[in-house]
Amino acid sequence: MREEHPLDHEVTALPVRVERARRRIAYQSDPALTDALSEDELRAERELAEKIRTYERDQRWKHIKATSSHADRLRDTTAELERAEMSDLMLARKAIAAQRRESNPRARLASLYQHRTWSLRALAGVVITGMLWSAVNVQHNIAPGGPSDPLYWASFGLEAMISVCLIIIMIGTTRVAEWGVMGNRNQVVVAELFLLTLTIALNTYPHLSAQHWYDAAVHAVAPVMIGVALLIHNAASARYSTAIVRASAEIPADDGDDLLAAPSMGNPANS
Repeated sequence: MREEHPLDHEVTALPVRVERARRRIAYQSDPALTDALSEDELRAERELAEKIRTYERDQRWKHIKATSSHADRLRDTTAELERAEMSDLMLARKAIAAQRRESNPRARLASLYQHRTWSLRALAGVVITGMLWSAVNVQHNIAPGGPSDPLYWASFGLEAMISVCLIIIMIGTTRVAEWGVMGNRNQVVVAELFLLTLTIALNTYPHLSAQHWYDAAVHAVAPVMIGVALLIHNAASARYSTAIVRASAEIPADDGDDLLAAPSMGNPANS
């Protein structure tokens, strides 16, 4: 029997190897061998895809928020502009109405009468306040003993007499000035000066006798303010009365007839 040599074995194995090499050549150029991803690469691609989708979602959300914020700012700006335009429109209408009132004789007369009423009421309030202060001060000067002293109550009546006279002069001057009656003005002035001098003396005589000049000056403020208020009241009454007469003269005569006829024309019962 012939002994098999190792070289012979290799020679016989060569056809098998050649056949295997040829089959390998047929597939080794296939792109699938290089394009196929490994498991690690698949996991990496999966993570990358998730990150990309997360980023895209974040960008879409930021875009939505930016769009919403822009819409809110646009809406607020539009509303602010509308409010500013409405405010300008109201101011313009008020200016037009004020201009019409300034040029309308009836509106000017009504405004003048309103200012006159409030001015005279304010001056009357000053006079009344000064009279109340003077009444309490005079009562304290004449009867400081308290309610047990009969003069305690009579002293209020003394100041009341002076106050009533001053109020009558003030109101009477206003009423007659409305009709242009200014007669006996000297007598009215003398009476006012006498009453004011009397009330100043009643308020300050204890301090003057004691030569307390500061206290006398302080207690003379109220009656002096009464006198100043009366002077302003008389001057204002005369000026307002003159202005009202002039304003009334600017109103055409037919305006008064139209105002009186307007209610009856609008009432169906009178038609």
